[in-house]
Amino acid sequence: MTEERPLAADTNLHAESMQRVVWQSLSPTEKLAAFFDLQDTAIALAEAGIRMRYPQATSKEVFLRRVARTLDTATMERVYGWSPERSA
Repeated sequence: MTEERPLAADTNLHAESMQRVVWQSLSPTEKLAAFFDLQDTAIALAEAGIRMRYPQATSKEVFLRRVARTLDTATMERVYGWSPERSA
């Protein structure tokens, strides 16, 4: 018999089980809203980190540096006409 373990190393089984109960009780609309809230939080954290490293960056530069974390240089240059390597 295998021992049941939580999916996340920092979460105990009881907490994880309660999390599943709450998640299962949400409507699809509520789940989508939760997803968008998490996405907004992730974007805000990423941009805060960029602002710490580049305190003089404009809002546009912060956006471009965040997007550059997920797009390759050629795509950044083609779509936005900007490259983090050229603006450093």
